[in-house]
Amino acid sequence: MAYFRKRGNHWEYRIKYNDAGKQKEISKGGFKTKTEARAAAILIEEKLVKGGVEKLRKGEILFEDWLEIHNKMHNHHRRESSNIAAMNGQKKLLNKFKGYKLNRIKRAEYQLFINDLLFQFNYAKNTVDRIHGEMMSIINSAVEHDELEKNILRGIQITKDEDEEKIVFLNKQEVKQLLSAIENEDIFKRVMVITLLHTGIRSGELLGLFWSDIDFENKTLTINRQRAITGLGPPKSKSSYRTISIDDKLVNELLAYKTWQEENELTNPNYEKSEFVFVDENGKLFYQTKPQDMMKNLLRYAKLQPRKSTHLLRHTHAVMMLESGVDIKTVSTRLGHKNIDITANTYLHVTPEHERNALKKFEEYLKK
Repeated sequence: MAYFRKRGNHWEYRIKYNDAGKQKEISKGGFKTKTEARAAAILIEEKLVKGGVEKLRKGEILFEDWLEIHNKMHNHHRRESSNIAAMNGQKKLLNKFKGYKLNRIKRAEYQLFINDLLFQFNYAKNTVDRIHGEMMSIINSAVEHDELEKNILRGIQITKDEDEEKIVFLNKQEVKQLLSAIENEDIFKRVMVITLLHTGIRSGELLGLFWSDIDFENKTLTINRQRAITGLGPPKSKSSYRTISIDDKLVNELLAYKTWQEENELTNPNYEKSEFVFVDENGKLFYQTKPQDMMKNLLRYAKLQPRKSTHLLRHTHAVMMLESGVDIKTVSTRLGHKNIDITANTYLHVTPEHERNALKKFEEYLKK
């Protein structure tokens, strides 16, 4: 039976067991919460029941079993968006290492797994870095909680010659072409595109918008949440909480769309009323990848290269704002970036027009 006690700011478990007629005790501390201590203690007790003392040997737990404990201990301390990213990496790891005991995951085999991701499946280096980072978190957690002697996967090579990631965006003529092509589309499709183009918000933030987030009088839009695959949750990061100004064009489009929704609600007995801005003619929420699927089709209608990504319009918004002379701090805030370095490193090298405008301003300054 396990006993728990708090020592300072951390929790500890203590388990008494019989080893060849002798009463022994195993303990482990350093847990942030009693729940974490209990989860780790349950794991030890299960080992004692199933296999006796031999099961206490480090590394005997299966990868998938430790992953379950790891997630129970850590998911509550991470943002939902971080948990989703972690889950995506864990799926790849489970495909390979399910059924492995932790102490049977060998360095050479893991390096080959990483190489396959890079070169056989042609994953981007950034993607493989994230998968490896998740594996490091899982293994380091096992070491910290005395489930594994050491992490032998440190220093794994992850190298790949890649061209600098290309930021894809629409130029002014292509934007006009797209807007012209969607004039007669369903109003919710048109307003989706115009909202993304005029704000640069992410697709999850778009789907998570409530009408109460839009201040028509002061012409602002507030991001307080996003809709992810797991449902409604907080935005991607702390800096993603933001209120941005919106222009008259977008205000008018949203007002017209709001009127359309209200008329549907009055005339459609099956209309599903909700707080959400973006719903179909029956008031139903769009599925998670609706904006991406919509973009691919609308770009094809506009005779532009079809891309299944709403980030195209986010990039377009950022680049066009910079090219129009808007300062980088304002653009960074609108995009919800943590700092302007992220914005600068992502966009300044793809917009020579921004540099030309800056040079003109410098020349004008010297003439004064």
